[in-house]
Amino acid sequence: MLIGFSPAGVTAAADGATAANIAALIDGRPTSIARLSGGASAVRLRLTWPAAAGVRVVGMLGLSCPVGTSLKLTGRKAGDATYGQALGGASLTQKVVELVDGSRAAWWVLPAGTVALVGIQVEIGAAGLDVGELFAHQAVDLPIEPGSETERIDPSIVERTLGAGVNVVARRTYRRLRFTPQTDRLQVARQGGLGGGMDWERLAMAAAGGARMSLVPRWGKDGALDTEELHRTALYGTVVAGSAGHAGGNQFRSGGWVADELPPI
Repeated sequence: MLIGFSPAGVTAAADGATAANIAALIDGRPTSIARLSGGASAVRLRLTWPAAAGVRVVGMLGLSCPVGTSLKLTGRKAGDATYGQALGGASLTQKVVELVDGSRAAWWVLPAGTVALVGIQVEIGAAGLDVGELFAHQAVDLPIEPGSETERIDPSIVERTLGAGVNVVARRTYRRLRFTPQTDRLQVARQGGLGGGMDWERLAMAAAGGARMSLVPRWGKDGALDTEELHRTALYGTVVAGSAGHAGGNQFRSGGWVADELPPI
């Protein structure tokens, strides 16, 4: 499973359109909206951060443009003046899709080992639109035990009246993902063995305090990128890490981790 976390110091900007509430792109609340208007034929959204980072997961949530709208994702390396770095995968072919909950989004999983970046740009083939969230995440590929579970939580309030009728206060549903990291070596538990200096302990710290994270349980099939499965399983939200225990020798086990989705409007 890919678990993504944001580089520090991310800022957002728009090119090719007038942007209202641009800060909503990166506020961690997909229900808040950045409105882009007055563009000609395309809008370019950009994220930048100070220190070069290896981005693996990029996502846009809460889009108002039509399903099938063309998208082009590129990157910017340190020292570059433009966003001309090709990123591979579906970076030039992904289009806006409709998710099961009716919202519109686009997710990208970039190939492992993609060059370190200080920014990304998404060019959207629309003159104006609303966007709930845009993120570019570093990520670790966390081996997990079989049996991960996803459930859709419905917090709606349903009450019976005195006459046996039903009153409903409808609320937005969201997904909850439960998973358990595989029993693994000490190096993976707390010696940076997940790559990029990350391990269970550091990943738990990255998730602390309601930090926004991306989770991608499934994104490939037979060695190829499966964008349909990616969009069905990926979620953006908060993570509560499980406990870590000694399993004997050089092996450590983890308790269950829980991720709660933050859906757009």
